Amino acid sequence: SSVFSSSSRNPSLHCPSILPMARTARFTGLASGAHAMQTFPNVYSVAASPTWAPPEASEDQKAMDELRRAVQKEDWAMNFEEGLTKIQMRAEWSASKDRCALLQWLVKSRHAKRVLEIGSFCGVGSLAIAEVLGGEGELISLELDPFVVNFGRRFGGPRLRRVQTMMGPAIDSLTRLCAAKGTRPFDLVIIDADKEGMCDYFQMLWKTPGLLAPNAVVAMDMTPFKGQPPLRFVKFGFPYRCETSSGEQQIRELRSLVQQSADFSSHEFGGLLMVESSKH
Repeated sequence: SSVFSSSSRNPSLHCPSILPMARTARFTGLASGAHAMQTFPNVYSVAASPTWAPPEASEDQKAMDELRRAVQKEDWAMNFEEGLTKIQMRAEWSASKDRCALLQWLVKSRHAKRVLEIGSFCGVGSLAIAEVLGGEGELISLELDPFVVNFGRRFGGPRLRRVQTMMGPAIDSLTRLCAAKGTRPFDLVIIDADKEGMCDYFQMLWKTPGLLAPNAVVAMDMTPFKGQPPLRFVKFGFPYRCETSSGEQQIRELRSLVQQSADFSSHEFGGLLMVESSKH
């Protein structure tokens, strides 16, 4: 019978005042009483394990973190009210760690050597791109506001200062770039600027012969409210606040344009709509 079945011959099963005798198991082949490491040699104690330390951050990563912290501390509403910036900017526009990782993956997966960035803000994303491009690659950034370019150069380290930046309205800079003789094609373009101009930037890129490499990818930020110029000031005490268009209508129109065209293939991931030619 089972060892767990009750038996009338065992009084301890009927009388709560008498505890059953504990059964002991006999193991053979084990070094009873020996050190645990000898008995179980494949089990490693915590004390014997080497101390783990995270990998040392690169100089570019340290510069990215420092720049991101500086952006968070800056009073962007005050800067706009005092006329230091052309539009009301927000610290949230700075590229997050996830976005930086995605940008770096794009550069590496496409084996990009020439990258165009339309809208760079203070340059955190630019730093991420420049880090994986290395010395042989080239990054050109178009940014509206000189204030944020100079702000980024103060904190972004020597690599960011080597990024070629064209300052002014993106449509003007892009027009000059398209008209310049000898412009080599771009392997990757990041559009992270005002949503009103996003469709114009996109079409100009694809319609300018030789501006994009045959297998180029154009990645566009689809985040509402990001990069939008203010519609008007609204006084809610101090500091002043701005009402801003979300840009969602322009986002829908661009997404529809891409999806309905037989010229493009696309997918959306991490807040970026990534588009490439369907003909190469």
